[in-house]
Amino acid sequence: MKFKYLYFKIIIHTNKYQYDSSIVLRKIMSSILFHILSGPNDTSKAMLGFLLARTAIEEGHKVEIFLSGDGVQLIRDTVIDNLIGLGTGSLKDQMSVIKKAGVIIYVSSMSCINRGISDKDLEGKQLKKVLPKTLLDLVLTTDKTLIY
Repeated sequence: MKFKYLYFKIIIHTNKYQYDSSIVLRKIMSSILFHILSGPNDTSKAMLGFLLARTAIEEGHKVEIFLSGDGVQLIRDTVIDNLIGLGTGSLKDQMSVIKKAGVIIYVSSMSCINRGISDKDLEGKQLKKVLPKTLLDLVLTTDKTLIY
């Protein structure tokens, strides 16, 4: 778990005295699961999930990403290279930040089978094909779950 430290300095003035109190607060960063079900057919919704995951990473939160349903289609090279959301940036840029942060993207093996996603589509990416039990485990072990 990562921490951010906030420093507050409070100075109280009275007629006779000055009180100086320095306070350091520790803010505990959350662990957040982004479950992305939307695919290229709902670009805005899918890209919003990736934008918020990227933002959470940049803010120091622990991020988990799980793709299922139509969301698994977002791992195809042609989709990664060409998908751009309205005001949410490109999937390629979001994936780059996620990869640099070392976040593994979990993909539903059942959704992959049903949508023709092969192991070749996963090569060279930080992706892990998993069963539905992994999604349940992630939901139960993260602080928050956001679904897109």
